[in-house]
Amino acid sequence: MKSKQAGFTLIEVVAVAALLGVLVTMVMPSLDGANTKVKNAKLRNDLAAVDQAIQLYKMENGSVPDTLEALQTEYISGSSEFKDAKGEALTYTASDTTYTLTGKNAAGELITSGGSSASE
Repeated sequence: MKSKQAGFTLIEVVAVAALLGVLVTMVMPSLDGANTKVKNAKLRNDLAAVDQAIQLYKMENGSVPDTLEALQTEYISGSSEFKDAKGEALTYTASDTTYTLTGKNAAGELITSGGSSASE
């Protein structure tokens, strides 16, 4: 009597490994593109949130804050540390009633917030 062994042959295992390698190679660029889109979307949302906090501060105090730290706790909840898509802190400059708020997107291009004087 012949005994039949269960399992996969070496050829089958190598073929499956090769197919998985090809699939992973095809999927990786799309995941990297999605990561870039998420970082850029977060930057836009952070710029808008800080813009709103600055506008509220300006309405209550008559001028824009000297630094973004002045917005902590009362105008921006928690200890939010806003960074751009490159992981660097947002750049903020202020003079009395105008300000400029910028950050870099994932490609390194400078993005200015909608409420900034530079965007008007």
